[in-house]
Amino acid sequence: MKTALDKCIKRFIDGDSSAFDEIYAATRKSVYYVALSVLGDGALAEDVMQTTYMKALQNIKSYKLGSNAAAWIVKIAKNEALNVRKTNMRIVTADERDSPELFGTSAPDEYGELIDAAKRMLPEDEFTILMLVTVSGYKRREVGKMLDMPVPTVTWKYNNALTKMRKALSV
Repeated sequence: MKTALDKCIKRFIDGDSSAFDEIYAATRKSVYYVALSVLGDGALAEDVMQTTYMKALQNIKSYKLGSNAAAWIVKIAKNEALNVRKTNMRIVTADERDSPELFGTSAPDEYGELIDAAKRMLPEDEFTILMLVTVSGYKRREVGKMLDMPVPTVTWKYNNALTKMRKALSV
């Protein structure tokens, strides 16, 4: 069964470069939050996004239409993020959210603080699932396909993440 994303990929393969905008719009949040969950750094996650789409476009003809396009792109993102993490394991970074005055910026908004708190408190898989479901709006079955995980496991990890966040925020 071809999805809307598959149709966009087919159009892109057939020479319609404007189809990339639709592919990007449909997958950008997932790609970002998967990379963020692996790397824990927004700037690096954005770099991984760029590399992910470059690699996806380079290999788009090898994508099998009718399989899960979102999962294919997310898998590229996860692999890229893991490569970056492996490369950068010894690099120490400074985050402007830790000391905004050093960078001449103001404190992050509450939404950013919630994401930062979730990133610090939750294991990588729970953070990824929480972001894909709550921020990106994917259904749990879609997240299961993206992450190669059974839906009950996704639901369990999602509920665990919510419980941890509620407990932390109620203090």
